[in-house]
Amino acid sequence: MRLWDWALEVYARQPVAEACLSLQDAHGQNVPYLLWGAWMAVEGRSADLKDAARLMRAWDAEVGAPLRGVRRALKPPRPPVDEAAKETLRDAVKAVELQGERVLMESLEALTGPPGAPGPAPRPALDGLVAAAEASGDPPRRAALERLAFAIENADG
Repeated sequence: MRLWDWALEVYARQPVAEACLSLQDAHGQNVPYLLWGAWMAVEGRSADLKDAARLMRAWDAEVGAPLRGVRRALKPPRPPVDEAAKETLRDAVKAVELQGERVLMESLEALTGPPGAPGPAPRPALDGLVAAAEASGDPPRRAALERLAFAIENADG
């Protein structure tokens, strides 16, 4: 399954979304990158994690974080700005932010070997999450990754 399709499917599960947002907000993690790590593990794929981490960090610094910042800045009321107009703008920024996440995921997937290629057998999502987080140089507490892995592997799909 393609990464984007897999990510949409698992993220739609409430426990997965909650665990992802916790990793993003409380631990400063890049959710598309972590989902890519989990996807690689469960699909039995491999990639150079250091190259992927460099790609993610550059993208997040230049694209992801600025878009997220604009979206968040538009959340509270900003009188005398018309609230409806502000929300329309915020929705547009949110759509662009989501498209940015898709571009990042497609770029990460392009670094990944195909399933069934010589490489690892399918593994638990936690293995991929830990490996990706460690390669990023800023891993969160393991318990946060365990919550996401559990949600991915045990939520009704």
